[in-house]
Amino acid sequence: MKKTSLLLILLVCAALFTSCSTLDVVKEDAGRAFSEILQVSPAQKKDDWWLITAPDAAACLAISNDTIWMVVDASPFIAAGLDVSALDYFSETIFYAETLTFSLPAWDAENKNVKDSASAQFIADLDFMRGSLNFHTQMDHYGIKFGDGNMFEWAKDLKTNGYNNATQDKDIVFALNPEPLIEAGLNPQQVAGWNYAQVEVDENGETVQVWKLLKPVDLA
Repeated sequence: MKKTSLLLILLVCAALFTSCSTLDVVKEDAGRAFSEILQVSPAQKKDDWWLITAPDAAACLAISNDTIWMVVDASPFIAAGLDVSALDYFSETIFYAETLTFSLPAWDAENKNVKDSASAQFIADLDFMRGSLNFHTQMDHYGIKFGDGNMFEWAKDLKTNGYNNATQDKDIVFALNPEPLIEAGLNPQQVAGWNYAQVEVDENGETVQVWKLLKPVDLA
């Protein structure tokens, strides 16, 4: 009798785990919202990469079948005092070819084929970076975390912020953790094209204020 009960419990648990993996509402809706961003601001194809670029060309998201990169023009940061040689070699911020780069692996044997659209590629990549997918409640944004507080976010709804019913005017946001850059000499208030501001985020069940360097983009 006990064996039968245990078997039933295991079967129920297995069914629950399967339904959770196939009905990942956050991931599915994040992919939908990202596809809507691409309808307003189509990605540009370069080799096997899809590029989503800020209007001032100072930051972009690069999507492939093995890695997602957030790439930022380093020149305004250097002009604001950043000494790139002082960046921690082992930090999440890498200086390369006059850019600050942040990467997130999205490779798996099942994801080896390049998809025929940026939307399809990103949705496929989400399967392999699910642990880095985030929801920023106060901004009503989905986001991917590149580590150490660096993120790329996109609006759940292009018209309305569902958190406070305000007009959504931050359709995509490039967000950097300023601390390692400040330690390397940056004056964060002097970075042209970026906003140095406090942002409300949820950490360990509490709402806290954190400093970020932000490049918000209104695609409307």
